Amino acid sequence: MKLSDRITSLFLITLSGFVLIGSYKLGIGTLQNLGTGFMPFLASVLLFILSLFILLGIGRKSGEMNGKPPAGWKNLLRPGSLIIALLVYMLLLNHLGYILTAFFLMSQMFFISEPKKWFQNIVSSAIIAILSFIFFRWLQVQLPTGVFHIGW
Repeated sequence: MKLSDRITSLFLITLSGFVLIGSYKLGIGTLQNLGTGFMPFLASVLLFILSLFILLGIGRKSGEMNGKPPAGWKNLLRPGSLIIALLVYMLLLNHLGYILTAFFLMSQMFFISEPKKWFQNIVSSAIIAILSFIFFRWLQVQLPTGVFHIGW
C-alpha cells in the first residue's frame, strides 16, 4: 500500500470522527423522530468504514495499482469539467430553475462519461431531470422555478 493511501485514509478517519462528534451534539434523535444530526451521523459512519477499508487494503486485489497513472493535464480534464459544471449548476439554479439546471448538469455529466452517445445522453438527462422533479414534488420539497416559472 502506498503512503499516500495511508495518509488519506487516516485523514478521512479523523474527519469522520469530528463529523460524528458534531452530529451527536446536534442530536441524532430516535427512530420515530430523527434529529438534525442523523444524516451527518450516518455519513460519518459510512466514511469511517470506507476509510478503514482503504487503510486495511480490504477489497484490493494483490498487485493492483502497482503502476503509476500517466501524468499530465489530460487526466484533470474530466474532473475539472465536472467541478466547473457543478459550479455553474450552483450559480444558475435560482435563475433558471431546477428542471433546466438539472438537465444541463446531467447532460454534462453524461457527455463527460460517454461523449459519443449524444442522443442517448440528452434523452437520459431529460428523463432524470423530470423524474427527479416529480419525486421531489411528491416529497413536497420546495424547488426553485427560475425566471421561466417551470414547475408546479
